[in-house]
Amino acid sequence: MPQRPSNERGRTAGSAISLRRRHLLQSAAALLVAPAAGSLLIPLAQAAPAQAGAAAATASSIGDWVWIEPSGQVVIGVSQCEVGQGIYTGLPQVLADELDADWASVTVRFVTGRDAYRNDAGEMPFQQFVGASMSMNYFYERMRLAGAQARDVLLRAGAARLGVRASQCSTRAGRVLHSATGRSVGYGEIVADASRLSIAARPRMKSASEQGLIGRNLRRVDTPAKVDGSAVFGIDVEVPGMLIGAVRMAPSVTGRIVRIRNEAEVRARTGVHAVVRTTQWPDPEPSTVVVVADSYWIAKQAADALDIEFDAGAAASVDSERIHAQFVAGLASDKAVVARNLGKPREMLAAGKPITADYHSPYITHATMEPLAATVHVRDGEVETWGPYQGQDFLRGELGKACGVPADKVIVHTTFLGGSFGRKYMPDFALHAAAASKAVGRPVKVIRSREDDIRHSYYRPGASGRLSAVLGADGLPAALHARISGQSLYGAINPKKMADAGGWDETMVESIYDLIYGVPNLLVDAVDVQQPIPLSYLRSVGTTSSVFFLESFISELAHTAGVDDYQYRRRLLAGQPLALGVLDAAARAARWEQPAPAGLHRAMTFNVYTGRGESFQTFVALVMELRVVEGRVRLERAICAIDAGRVVNPGLVKANVEGGIGFALTNTFKSRLGFDKGVVQQSNFHDYPLLQLAEMPRVEVVLVESDRPPQGCGEVALGPTAPAVATALFHATGRRFRSMPLPQDIAST
Repeated sequence: MPQRPSNERGRTAGSAISLRRRHLLQSAAALLVAPAAGSLLIPLAQAAPAQAGAAAATASSIGDWVWIEPSGQVVIGVSQCEVGQGIYTGLPQVLADELDADWASVTVRFVTGRDAYRNDAGEMPFQQFVGASMSMNYFYERMRLAGAQARDVLLRAGAARLGVRASQCSTRAGRVLHSATGRSVGYGEIVADASRLSIAARPRMKSASEQGLIGRNLRRVDTPAKVDGSAVFGIDVEVPGMLIGAVRMAPSVTGRIVRIRNEAEVRARTGVHAVVRTTQWPDPEPSTVVVVADSYWIAKQAADALDIEFDAGAAASVDSERIHAQFVAGLASDKAVVARNLGKPREMLAAGKPITADYHSPYITHATMEPLAATVHVRDGEVETWGPYQGQDFLRGELGKACGVPADKVIVHTTFLGGSFGRKYMPDFALHAAAASKAVGRPVKVIRSREDDIRHSYYRPGASGRLSAVLGADGLPAALHARISGQSLYGAINPKKMADAGGWDETMVESIYDLIYGVPNLLVDAVDVQQPIPLSYLRSVGTTSSVFFLESFISELAHTAGVDDYQYRRRLLAGQPLALGVLDAAARAARWEQPAPAGLHRAMTFNVYTGRGESFQTFVALVMELRVVEGRVRLERAICAIDAGRVVNPGLVKANVEGGIGFALTNTFKSRLGFDKGVVQQSNFHDYPLLQLAEMPRVEVVLVESDRPPQGCGEVALGPTAPAVATALFHATGRRFRSMPLPQDIAST
């Protein structure tokens, strides 16, 4: 766990402010936030990051996930980091249900370092990581099994202690009960005996009717610590002897250091320990300088004072207008790679009178609320790191390679993540701290400024799309051609997967190449317009572009056919009961069949979000309602119906959907990165703003009952949001808006 030094020497100005903020929060919590009687709050002071097996020394373990103390306190391990998605609550809820634990006596700990904590979700290499909305989908049965296995050995140990057959006993609220005599024994009293018993491979698991916690809206266990200031994020980490680093990075996304003209002068400043040249992963060329000092303020001032000559590199000629022109040219290119070709779409489009529309989306970045921060201590033959990490094993491997030690000699402590959306899976910020620690022989926490975070990230690529269709006599598309042109994500980060697919990138054409709508003649192709811009995953990956293109176009076809959004999609989804279920649920909640009040404009969109490798399918229908008031868009209400399989915790699913819609609306109205000579033009929230609270609509989430296993929910609401806004704006203004970000001030466009 992160340790706090006994004195405050070397603490940064920033961390001093942080401590005062935390003391204020903790004092306020003590005065104002008394727990309600009977509240089910898990003690998060004990739910801090820990290595596997790091429960109290008196606790006994059962398998890889459960530790029980003699007092009866149950520690449940969670291998999926808490990024804000609520997994610290949802997964323990599943295990505790099968275990028949007393929820009020459950503590949560992050665990790492064992194969049990690894997965290959999202077609990724077998590793420990969070991503692709798969934590609950992948670990649901694993946690149920772990809980059932622990309950089974406890039941047997309890029966032996009571001197009766196990078949005569039951479990409830952390106790083994013998109903015939009324005697019972607590889990803590028998766990030492239970831990010595063999674990059954296939213990009896509960039926749905026996489950008591799954399906309940339990409070999130991480909320109290985040409110009272005790939660530890990456920027809060303090270890003995720690120094602080600040970075200075090449302006261009492909820049490199030519020379530093005043390095000796800066190095001689009071409080400065080192000026370290390093790289921006995975580029091997030095492009970054880390100044290591006693405090962040000293380090940042020194980094800003460096007189560095940079070379812009391959991105020197990259600018936004040129990128856009290249993407548009790709829409007419003869170099497109076919992803799907069903029926005779080319012939039908050539013979008919196609309806055609072009759409565009920009490059965007994650802009997490907590900028990047990592602490690393490089020692002889070992590396230890503390930080907000989304991919523990990937980080182990990269730090091991950089520091010349085996991956199993890299100790990773994972803090809470102050947002990630995919960003903190990348190892660059920890590698900067490792380079600094190697240089000074001490632990170093490197804090990246917001400006460097935005200007040196791994972006979601922009794209352009051209969709063409001919309508049949029934008004439905008889043939459809979708062409997507842009920089390929897989071309940048997973070229083998792209090559194995035949040269096309599924992230560019998500929800289009595997179209669920009943279109008999379909052509989907893509053009990879290569750019020297670093890319990686960002929440919902390609669907924020592809679903915007597709659903906007479907709504345009519906308007041409004289059919409303809801009924048009119902016809296209005939024979798809799960899809129709969310459409109907959204329509009922929105009272779609009733005329909208005067001045209120609405639209409906749909998507089926398919997890990587077809690991899950989540169905979403979204109704957006808005008004135009004095020339500005005012969002009134968003109604989202979702079928995400069986719901473990309704509050968590609703929070993920609500947050997803808010994230998507920021992208819809605000987010756009510009490039000039390879330099990102935005730097902070003043020019890369977030949606304000007053701009957020009221969100109503309708959970459609399902007997399917839990599916993903963290990213699924994003894709349908922008096209719903765009179509509602069309109804309000009579104008089509086909380029993101969409305008909020209609009068000025």
